Amino acid sequence: MFRISGFQKLRPPGVFEAFYRSASRWNYMCNVRAMRSFLLISLTCCVCFGQSVSIGVVGGGRVTDDVTFAATPESRRYVVGPMVELGLPLGLAVEVDALYHRQGYSIAASNALSSYTESERANSWEFPILLKYRLPVPKVKPFVEVGIAPRTISGTLSLSGVSMNVATGQQTPFSSNSGTDWSASFGVVTGGGAQFGWGRLRVQPEIRYTHWTTMPINISFGDGPSFSSTEEQLDILVEIAWKID
Repeated sequence: MFRISGFQKLRPPGVFEAFYRSASRWNYMCNVRAMRSFLLISLTCCVCFGQSVSIGVVGGGRVTDDVTFAATPESRRYVVGPMVELGLPLGLAVEVDALYHRQGYSIAASNALSSYTESERANSWEFPILLKYRLPVPKVKPFVEVGIAPRTISGTLSLSGVSMNVATGQQTPFSSNSGTDWSASFGVVTGGGAQFGWGRLRVQPEIRYTHWTTMPINISFGDGPSFSSTEEQLDILVEIAWKID
């Protein structure tokens, strides 16, 4: 009925079903473990050279959609998560975030023998690792940032519709649910904003742009529409942090 490139989501019938699900889950777990190891190593290296530490939360809204072309975006616009920043000499700092975003889409398709609707609800986690430079301006400190962002997406894919028997004309409804442990993806991040401080409190509004180098969702239907993950992402965020050292 349809083909998915990138991370293959075709599920073979019969005795291969259990093997396919086990392999998909194993691939997802390996991606998550690799991301955790990378983040831990990066954070450890930064702590060794850090001069100050700030912890807090970051949140805001996503301006762009998560999917393109034929699919209807149904993602939540909010982005939220914890952050930690390590101050370095010469106005530099390293920031690590863990951003949660609720992703979703739906798409309807039909042909002479069937019509169906597919929808996804998934949890997206992004882990930006950013190098920041603050300009030496008193009170208001403009900054620019650049870095990378591993991302993992997992959730549930629902399929429902009606198929027709050509010989009898009888219509039969069908439905199914399956997991969507999409392949891990990586983005290149740039952004900028300004920092305001009152004592140990830090408030940082910013605009952050991410270019995703891979598209975990890349689906094409044999009878028409296709869609994929968005490569360009724009977020408007506000960080609230407390300097603890």
